[in-house]
Amino acid sequence: MRMFADENLFEPIIDYLNSLGHDILSIRGAGLSGIPDDEVYQLACKDNRVIITMDKDFSRMIRFPPERCGGIIVVKIYKRTDSGRNTCHIRKFLQTYQ
Repeated sequence: MRMFADENLFEPIIDYLNSLGHDILSIRGAGLSGIPDDEVYQLACKDNRVIITMDKDFSRMIRFPPERCGGIIVVKIYKRTDSGRNTCHIRKFLQTYQ
């Protein structure tokens, strides 16, 4: 799956998705930190990538129609010392929706 990881997504989650073979473009990794949500959306649409973010603004489907890009996943995972637990939740989600 081609994804666009918002800058608020924890690095262990991005690493985990990469380890599964997903094509993850990270905003931080691409040197795009601080770009507005509209630009995140436009870049994802241009490359047909799924936006994965913790920013609930992306759940506004009228402003950010998911069908124009690869889709939008808004997650609420809080940073813990046990990053394995967070990746477990992502793994379950991906198994359900792939």
